Amino acid sequence: MKKPLKYLLIFGIIMFGVLIGNYFLEEKPEKEFDYYSKYYRVKVKELSDNDYGWYYEIYRGDDLLIKQENIPGVSGNQYFKSNEEAKKIAVLVVAKLERRTMPNITMEELDSCNIDFKK
Repeated sequence: MKKPLKYLLIFGIIMFGVLIGNYFLEEKPEKEFDYYSKYYRVKVKELSDNDYGWYYEIYRGDDLLIKQENIPGVSGNQYFKSNEEAKKIAVLVVAKLERRTMPNITMEELDSCNIDFKK
């Protein structure tokens, strides 16, 4: 009767070790989104073409609503200089969407968010 208990205890210890090891060795997924609100999620990405800059995407559920590769509200193809700039404006757009207002961005809003762009 002592042998089955001994084997059961050894088996339990081995299984515990395997579970703990698996927990620490398992790859943790990268943070998928940069900002979450009640209804919307924001991803900020770096442009992959020949242009240097950042852009944002706004999702509602699994649906892509907005993919903004240029700085909104300014003329020409001007890009966000940093991840933080793109995220600031994306969060502002989400706030407008949640208030059910048009998510237009003005030059004054860009200035107040300290976004670097040519006027």
